[in-house]
Amino acid sequence: MSDPPPRRTALRPLVVLGEIRTCLLPHSTALDGEATDELLALVPGASVRRRERPGPLAFSPSKAIGVDCHLAWGSTDSVRIVGTVASTAVLVGGRLSQMSSHTTVVRAPQRKRQPWSHYTSQIGVTEVIGKLPIPPDADQELIAGYRTAPSPTTLDLSSVCARQLGDLHRSPQLDQRPPLRAPTTRLRWTAQIGGNAGPAVSFRVEEELTRTANVIVRAPDEIPDALRFCQDVAVHDWLLTVIDAKVLAAEGLSHGQQVAVLAPILEHLAHLWMPGAHVPSTMRSQWRDLQAEANFTKQWTTRVEQVERRIEVATYHAVRGAISAGDW
Repeated sequence: MSDPPPRRTALRPLVVLGEIRTCLLPHSTALDGEATDELLALVPGASVRRRERPGPLAFSPSKAIGVDCHLAWGSTDSVRIVGTVASTAVLVGGRLSQMSSHTTVVRAPQRKRQPWSHYTSQIGVTEVIGKLPIPPDADQELIAGYRTAPSPTTLDLSSVCARQLGDLHRSPQLDQRPPLRAPTTRLRWTAQIGGNAGPAVSFRVEEELTRTANVIVRAPDEIPDALRFCQDVAVHDWLLTVIDAKVLAAEGLSHGQQVAVLAPILEHLAHLWMPGAHVPSTMRSQWRDLQAEANFTKQWTTRVEQVERRIEVATYHAVRGAISAGDW
């Protein structure tokens, strides 16, 4: 891979706030490398980063969205921020698409607002203009505020992320004929600096399609690793969400209808299950811990086996019916 994202910001982060939306690319076939480069070339002159092993994975260059708004502080107050949100499109296996938007919140070095050139030189960094309590309270209050519903004047990363994903999916390169219908999931994540014993992760299913995660890292240069970890978790949570929904949707259908619902899972998604394969080494132990607690792979393996058995049974009944009807 080439052209990695910058790993440091000039000022020590207070907290990182992010949202990741994951869904099926609205296209009938998996995109190859050349088509992926074309789709993800969102910033003129900047390179698409791509790797092929152990499975295709590609990242668009980060796109900066300027913001001058407020950030919720706790549950009742807010602070003004100015800077940029960084949005990156991710394509997994040429089949799954993600939009990942985040901003690293820092204290402004000066109280007054700077020219836009100052903020656009730091993609994905927003500066708090005004007074803040001293740490360790600042990060907790900013996280609490981020998890409240946004108001018309506060930062709404969800809308930013959804709009960028919509723009990507409207590309004329896509034929809008995905091989199966599947929902979009969202992962709202935060990252804090200050873990002494190593990275720590908490992950929670909030609603049917919404999850939250908080990552604690030891130093600011581990923030890109935390972002990559959250993107990987979002992919595999999406796969589990889809296979669970499809197995449930197949209940009570005829054998032929069950095959129509379940077979695309095996054909288009099963090979994408490889949790942690693209995660930096600093965060792999967190995947193992998450697996030990939530047992994602056990759930996935059980579901895939269930899908395979149902298709086998449906095929048996179809053949038996054809023989009885004298078609064989």
